[in-house]
Amino acid sequence: MKRFALCAAAVLGMGLLYTVTAESAWAHGGNYRGPAGQVPPTGRTPSDPTPPATPGGGSTPGGGSVGGGTTPGGPATSAPGPGGLPVGPRAAGGGPTGPAAGPRGGTTPGGRRKAAGVEGFERWEFWWAYNREPFLELKSKINQGGESTQSLDYLLGKGDKDNVQDTTRPTNTLVRESVVPALIESLSDSFFDVRAAGVIALGKVGEKSEIPNIIKMFKDENKQVRESSALALGILGDPEPVPQLVEIMNESREGKKILGRSSILNRTRAFAAIALGLIGQHSNDNESIVNPLLATLDRKEAKKDVPICALVSLGVMKAKSAVPKLVEITVDTNRDQIIRAHAVVALGKIGDTSVIPHLQRAMRDKDLQVRRSAIIALGKLSNPEDKQTINLLRTEAERGKEPQGKNWALISLGQIGGKDARMTLLKNLDKGQKSTQAFAGLALAIMSRNEGTSADNAKYVYEVFKDLKGDSARAGLAIALGLMKYKPAKNDILELMRGKGDPDLRGYCAVSLGLMEARETVPEIKKVLSSRIDPDFQRSAATALGLMGDKEVVGLLTKILTTAKTEYEISAAALALGFIGDVSAIDPLIETVKDKTGVVDLARANATTALGIVGEDRPLPALHVVAIDNNYRALVDSLNELLSIN
Repeated sequence: MKRFALCAAAVLGMGLLYTVTAESAWAHGGNYRGPAGQVPPTGRTPSDPTPPATPGGGSTPGGGSVGGGTTPGGPATSAPGPGGLPVGPRAAGGGPTGPAAGPRGGTTPGGRRKAAGVEGFERWEFWWAYNREPFLELKSKINQGGESTQSLDYLLGKGDKDNVQDTTRPTNTLVRESVVPALIESLSDSFFDVRAAGVIALGKVGEKSEIPNIIKMFKDENKQVRESSALALGILGDPEPVPQLVEIMNESREGKKILGRSSILNRTRAFAAIALGLIGQHSNDNESIVNPLLATLDRKEAKKDVPICALVSLGVMKAKSAVPKLVEITVDTNRDQIIRAHAVVALGKIGDTSVIPHLQRAMRDKDLQVRRSAIIALGKLSNPEDKQTINLLRTEAERGKEPQGKNWALISLGQIGGKDARMTLLKNLDKGQKSTQAFAGLALAIMSRNEGTSADNAKYVYEVFKDLKGDSARAGLAIALGLMKYKPAKNDILELMRGKGDPDLRGYCAVSLGLMEARETVPEIKKVLSSRIDPDFQRSAATALGLMGDKEVVGLLTKILTTAKTEYEISAAALALGFIGDVSAIDPLIETVKDKTGVVDLARANATTALGIVGEDRPLPALHVVAIDNNYRALVDSLNELLSIN
């Protein structure tokens, strides 16, 4: 089987992914959102997800995401990189150095980054990878006003200010007249990943009138494009295609007819289940969606993906009518623990506080994943007056033997808040293990944001930050200080960013400066972005500038996009422009997508993804509702793949 060397670089915290078998990997035109790479998951128990394949060695057929090398059953296991998402190994194919051969974006050999530490899934970076979107709100930061223009020439210094507007977001008219036609054209591209990216992007930016264009892709020859089409309908959010999605999820005769196939792949069905939840979140207890999702929970399935994605959807749409069934599932010890675990998380997301006693009992369940999920769910449902829940979580955080549960208990205490929770967080910040200290700092930052008490908590975090030696833990506390906007820490964090140490730590420090809006550091951060010294660090610099609403970051990234020689650099710049969401990115992105001779296919696919992101008229990515507050230790193939999509 022919192997393609790939580096799909995700920006603004979207990590790097590498060598992959193109025929077996399902990329959906995007790149991996979750942890991927090579940190060994120590402390693994038999109930944990199947370990991923060795990074750089290609993916297991039918599973994983581009470059992630994952196998069905769980997330890959690398240290997530700067900005919050992972950095994979710098394997051959996509390194930032060396001349490109052939079309612009050809891959180049690179070095290999060694594993960043001895811990595995319990590292704070994994939690941040899935939960960071509401904290960053990157598009809203860059779009808070100031000089902008529809003209790329102006950003590159060639134009005047006659066409300047007060917002950098593309207008609906521009999206309709420029972005949508380009995406429709991408649906007939010869490269499957461009088609997959195009149909998802059309779901992000399109209107009801585009539903027929999406549905016709159900008959595409490529399985990735077909499942992407189902997801695109969910992202678009209109209820019209609900009947078709139900038939596909159920693999009915009509569903097979819609796809023009004799059978429907499990992951396509699972994506249809998620799409139903994305549509249903706009109408909560819509019976035409809730009832079919509930029906899947009692159906015998060869794999767990469809019922698990149905549970995720019930949580996403906050379907209170599903609560009795979900409770029934969680107490049924004969059911698979992964299914029970996702039912528990769904109860937490639905928000019905009457289930709190039930979740308290679930914290003592025999199944590890159920206990972990109960910790997450209680953090979403409880309040400072709920002493029983707080005591349970404090006991887990202070005396728990299982690292993941201990760390997640800290986050839940931070979400709940109150004096007792704060005492436990401070105790773990002071005397915990390094990963626990990072979680405690982040939890204090969450509490501070919710309660408006940043100053006192930040002082404690800062004192610990100054004395810590571990790069990962220091990076976590730097993000916490950024979230609390604690500017007295600015100089220390800036000094680390300037240094010659671990580039991931330096990248997180850049993001921290952006979060605290330390605009006086903008010149220093621009040097990093312009220098192209380290691509991961460079992406973090772009994130930081975007967080501070710096308009020049768009021009800098556009210049990189139009002059880059490797697929790695093109993908990085394209996705960065997408996540920032500035209108001036549209023309160069369209040119990149259409350049079939000058730009390699996978770089064009990432540019297509970026077009959808820049045109998306919502402050947070559509799929963030699936990513946040999930038990990422209990993922199955379909859900793992879903979380890889930008």
